[in-house]
Amino acid sequence: MSMQDVSPLRSSFTRLYAVIEKDIRSEVRTRFGITALLLFVVTSVVLVVFSVTDEPLPKPLMAALLWVLMFFTAMTGLGRGFVREEERGTTLLLRLSATSTTILVGKLLVNVVLALVANLLTVVLFLFFLPRLSVGNMSSLLAVVSVGSAGFAATLTVVSAIVAKAGSTQALLPVLSFPVLLPLVMPGTNAMLMALAGFSIAECAGDLTIMAGYTAVVCIVAWMVFDLIWHD
Repeated sequence: MSMQDVSPLRSSFTRLYAVIEKDIRSEVRTRFGITALLLFVVTSVVLVVFSVTDEPLPKPLMAALLWVLMFFTAMTGLGRGFVREEERGTTLLLRLSATSTTILVGKLLVNVVLALVANLLTVVLFLFFLPRLSVGNMSSLLAVVSVGSAGFAATLTVVSAIVAKAGSTQALLPVLSFPVLLPLVMPGTNAMLMALAGFSIAECAGDLTIMAGYTAVVCIVAWMVFDLIWHD
């Protein structure tokens, strides 16, 4: 590889790092998004715990509750990236500083990390406060949560960009996202049930493949249309 090829590649990674660093610093400095996300996770789990008390919770209901919590946790914490840029008037500066692909990938990676941390925390708190509930296969459960988090992040990244460019409020995000997330939630709920029942990752591979494939399709479509969304 020649120096002419290395220089643009290095420049792209530098800009990508700058976008990620800017988003992380913004979250840490304001603490609004992270605080709201943590409060929602803790509050929702505590409400579920008080609702079920000591009643036995069937595994299908447990799988559904976990996905409901994951869904609304994602809606709370993953939709502010582009909306925040519009509110602060930093969209033009960001557009001049990096390419649309770099911005998309940077925002996506930050959302993947936020979704993964929030959803893993949700599962941990859920199991901690309900010790009577048993997980048949923890590796399968972690795989489902990881793939589901990536799917949530990919979908909400591009939908939040559409909402922000349309000048709409973040309240519109769940309405637009729910139909797009259905192909992810349906196999995800079944995979979660299989993980709780003790099935291995290999036995959950069918649903996990559908989830991962759909996430890949969303990422490809987002990459194809994001330049139009961003510069419109």
